[in-house]
Amino acid sequence: MKVCVAPASTKTGEAAIDALLEDHSGPSVVGVYRDLSKVPERFKIHTRFEARRGDVASAASLDFSGCDALITATPPLYFSPSGPIQGAREVSSNVKDAVKDSNINRLVYISSCGAQYASGVGEIETNHIAEKTFMDAAPEVVFVRCMYFMENWATELGTIKSDSPYFNSTITPGDHAVPMVSVKDVGAFCASQAFDPGVAELGPFPRIVELHGPKAFSPQDVREAFETVTGKKIEVRYIGKDQLYSHFSQIFSPSVAQLFTEMTTSMLPGGLLLMKEDPEIPPIVRGTQTLVDAFRRLVE
Repeated sequence: MKVCVAPASTKTGEAAIDALLEDHSGPSVVGVYRDLSKVPERFKIHTRFEARRGDVASAASLDFSGCDALITATPPLYFSPSGPIQGAREVSSNVKDAVKDSNINRLVYISSCGAQYASGVGEIETNHIAEKTFMDAAPEVVFVRCMYFMENWATELGTIKSDSPYFNSTITPGDHAVPMVSVKDVGAFCASQAFDPGVAELGPFPRIVELHGPKAFSPQDVREAFETVTGKKIEVRYIGKDQLYSHFSQIFSPSVAQLFTEMTTSMLPGGLLLMKEDPEIPPIVRGTQTLVDAFRRLVE
């Protein structure tokens, strides 16, 4: 069996390849990279790994020939000339066309909680678009929905390592816990979904699964984990709901800042992603990695 990962340069893509190659009885792996100089050395020397040049933004560049399964995700499109939403349409269409031109039987898409919503979830709409596009892309389709990657906190390492350590949190209040999962767990789970023959018996397809960490985590838990890893006392600086747009505007264009504001608001208390009456809540699978596990890797 041969599993393709495209794009392979994302954190989740890299984690999926690691998981596939760590299994000595696992399949051969193809990683698709826009820039082959970005292929990690540990992959280059592995006998079951093949790197191919390709870009999900260019339909003509994608070649999934010889592959039986595909693990894919929508790459960050925050600075795409056409914007994240249109960019997601283009990328998803390109990947679907390449799947149709190959013999891929199973597609595993790394999605997001809230992808069932066409609006009200900001940047998560890119995942909604992808899921709608991929529903019939292959005979077996699996959507793995995650809410918040533990590794997202890597953006705060600069201030955490400072003389007066602190980090900003757009998740408020401090005791508000949300499902967080490590990319290591995401990679391992998606790898199993791609090559485990038993998945074929779990239909109907498309199959939707939510992947969470061992429990939900709050900003206070994040602080405690960073303090455990660094040995420092760390301050949390909270960015309130009414400050979100101003905060994201310092990083992104106004339109993208609005998407991030809406997405963040949707996971705060009373937000759309936390509505218990949602009839479409899929089964939940829990990973094993804790915040401390993830943060130790970040600070190494």
